[in-house]
Amino acid sequence: MFHIRLLTLILMVLSLTSHAQSSREFRANHLVGLDLVLSPASLPFPGSRGAAVNFNLSPNWQVGVDYMSTGFEVNFSKLNLAGFNEKNVGIKARRFFGNSFNFTFGYVRRTNEVYLDPNVYGFSVSDVQFRTEAHANMLHLALANHWQINNWSLALNWLTMNLPLGGKVTQSAADQTDDADYKEDIRKAENVLTWYPNVAALTLSAGYMF
Repeated sequence: MFHIRLLTLILMVLSLTSHAQSSREFRANHLVGLDLVLSPASLPFPGSRGAAVNFNLSPNWQVGVDYMSTGFEVNFSKLNLAGFNEKNVGIKARRFFGNSFNFTFGYVRRTNEVYLDPNVYGFSVSDVQFRTEAHANMLHLALANHWQINNWSLALNWLTMNLPLGGKVTQSAADQTDDADYKEDIRKAENVLTWYPNVAALTLSAGYMF
């Protein structure tokens, strides 16, 4: 809620500020921007944050790379998780329509690392690091506005979606048991990590353009 109030205040100030150049004109005359990114309303795991580097190819086109991560304790599917980390690395292209409104598309590689409580499965794994690791290849789509206030950048992504195209569990907790039933249950739960989508109703970014 604090971030939304702060953003509203910034937008009100910006609306009262006259600019030497429009955002479109500024992109035409500058090459690269660095941004910090926060997604307080992302699903299924909120609070993702990271950084992005964007390159202006023209007033209408940007390309960029970004990194986002989140992590916390959570119960998910059949897994009683002791810890969860999600990391996203993206390569994206942004098409501007006019001054600030834009559509972004690209590729995201998501990796997950899950630390499990082995007691949920009813067998001992003492002296074994009990974890699941997985990755997914994602299609990225987003609608946003990006503004320039002199060299300072401000952006609102109104809707962001990362849609899974495929994935793989690269390290399975099922390898720690010889019980076939346990293996099947664990692997079914772990496979969720390869196909769940990411959706954000609001993503904020701010930075500086050189």
